[in-house]
Amino acid sequence: MLKTVIRSFHIYLISTVVSLALTCGVGYFQIKVTLKITTFEPVYLVAPGIIGLFFGLLVARVIVLNHKLKWYAIRDPLTQTFNHGYYKRILHDWTHEDSDFSLILFDIDDFKEINDEYGHQIGDQTLVRVCELVSETKRLYDVFARHGGEEFVILTPRTDLSEAADNAKRICKIIAEASMPSGHKLTCSFGVAQFRIDCDTPDSIFERADNALYESKKRGKNRVTLEEPAK
Repeated sequence: MLKTVIRSFHIYLISTVVSLALTCGVGYFQIKVTLKITTFEPVYLVAPGIIGLFFGLLVARVIVLNHKLKWYAIRDPLTQTFNHGYYKRILHDWTHEDSDFSLILFDIDDFKEINDEYGHQIGDQTLVRVCELVSETKRLYDVFARHGGEEFVILTPRTDLSEAADNAKRICKIIAEASMPSGHKLTCSFGVAQFRIDCDTPDSIFERADNALYESKKRGKNRVTLEEPAK
């Protein structure tokens, strides 16, 4: 939030200063050259200054709104994580570029019970809390997105299966130990798969991670399961 405010301030400041300089410069040129007024008074620049100030603020407003639109276009409105569309686009790009990455898929265990017992407001707060924990724990360059409902995905570049599993276990442990809006502990189940350059598509790597997540659920939840080895 603070970074956004600072960036917006910089945009407004730079845009206003540039516009003031341009309009006052043009105004001075008109006075000295076009109108050929030999005695210059600073008051002559009041009108150009007002025009420059207004124009600078208007341009800055347009730039800031454009940045916000771009930000909201790729974000989930509740959790502020990347949204499903952005994650799918990144996954598509990485698979077609034969990038080295792993995919971590997880969801919140028994989330329906939280909604049923405490209400959807607490449910939403729980989703936000989990995303805050993951965002604080994941690496800076990992892509963390909401896949849908209480299910989330993390794309981890330059990470093999073992490293991705370690990351998932660390996140799993932090969530299980954290306080939650409901006042009760909460757990998540994880499935991890690594991209196979020779045969993978976006759907196939996701399917293996999803199968691994299903195994975590079958084995008692609150755990990390790796994909089946390639045959």
